[in-house]
Amino acid sequence: MASSVPPPDTHAVPVKERDESLELQPFLDEIQGDAVMHSQGLEAREAASAVFCSLARRLSDGEDVKLFRALPGGIGAILGACSVHRGPSRAKRIGRDEFITDIADHLNIKPDQAFPVVTAVFTAVRDRIPEDEVAAVASQLPADLGDLFRRPV
Repeated sequence: MASSVPPPDTHAVPVKERDESLELQPFLDEIQGDAVMHSQGLEAREAASAVFCSLARRLSDGEDVKLFRALPGGIGAILGACSVHRGPSRAKRIGRDEFITDIADHLNIKPDQAFPVVTAVFTAVRDRIPEDEVAAVASQLPADLGDLFRRPV
């Protein structure tokens, strides 16, 4: 006797592979739309994660959490988990050049290729957080890096 298997429900909603917010895709699309991302063959998620990882290591433990929470739809929680540099932030104050080099190392690209990646991610972040949070993050960074975070690109 053959067992009968019910036909699949074609009206069922597919299960998402990840629990991602509706705000994440526009954020990634904004970054991916930068010409430099295409020319380097980088994925927006990878670039954003690298920048978030390095940025979080430069902020105090409280400020990195505030920044990630300020991003809508859990963008910070989704992208802020750093797989390269684990552990708490160290609030290490470094200049823009060293920050850019860290991103380049993280993404395995040249430092001159990392600068436009950083500006694309900073712009996408800055567009989504309140001005007081932009100021709070920038205040914890060295002047040249804070200016890059603060400045509209």
